[in-house]
Amino acid sequence: MIETLIQIFLFGAVVGGIWGLVASGFSLIFGVSRILNFAHGSAFVSSAFLVYSLVNYGYNLYFAVLAGLILAAAIGTVVYALTKPVRDREVMVIILTLAFALLVQQVLLILFGDRGVSVQPFIEGVAEIGGVKVTYMRILSLILAVICLAGLDIFITKTKLGKKVMATAQDSRAAMMVGIDIEKIFLLVMVLSSLLAGFAGILYAQILSVNPEVSLKALIYAFAIVILGGLGSLRGSIVASFIVGYILVTTITFLGARWSEFVMLLTIVAILVVKPTGLFGVRE
Repeated sequence: MIETLIQIFLFGAVVGGIWGLVASGFSLIFGVSRILNFAHGSAFVSSAFLVYSLVNYGYNLYFAVLAGLILAAAIGTVVYALTKPVRDREVMVIILTLAFALLVQQVLLILFGDRGVSVQPFIEGVAEIGGVKVTYMRILSLILAVICLAGLDIFITKTKLGKKVMATAQDSRAAMMVGIDIEKIFLLVMVLSSLLAGFAGILYAQILSVNPEVSLKALIYAFAIVILGGLGSLRGSIVASFIVGYILVTTITFLGARWSEFVMLLTIVAILVVKPTGLFGVRE
């Protein structure tokens, strides 16, 4: 029983950390730009596939990861350019980003098919913690995810540029009136969120495997986590991601993988019935 609890604690944290990277970026975009980026999962899978391809062609892993992150940033830039003219029209934003996501998915299906692929891990080997065997890569992915999430929080709350992001999120018109270039802030947020999703996809592919359809899964998870944490609440999304991670791993451990997403979504619905604004959301 103790080993089972340790396994849930460790694996739940790993899963929560990875989805935290995805959800925090999704939350950041909504909080600042007030748009729902349905192409968010595209950066998640595209980066992983590029790293996989470059490593298979003999390139250094770290060079491949850098290239994957550059691709994620490029996707963020493209999504920014697509949504800029229609940012005030929510339905058009959803249509454009969803169409772009489907386009990316089809390109990946043509190039790689629907098979799952895995990426060479940063580190090999297995550790034993409390009788539970866990790969070094899982431990490293948790550490990297926590560092990224902590760094994001510090950037947003402590730096001058981060405070401009917060000001834009609170009132973009007022921010513009005091001299903040809100278009640069929107671009920064879109690129940053795509980088987080891309890095999460690379970590995910080093632990499990990805296929083109995982982009939809990443979007659904990010959306569910952001709603649970409270729309626009960055810290709420981070906390919610770990809650979701533990729900998934606990369900898989006791009921099996096929029940995991059902129990996760049912739990989220139950929480939202009690607190419709999410864990950290506020009524406007």
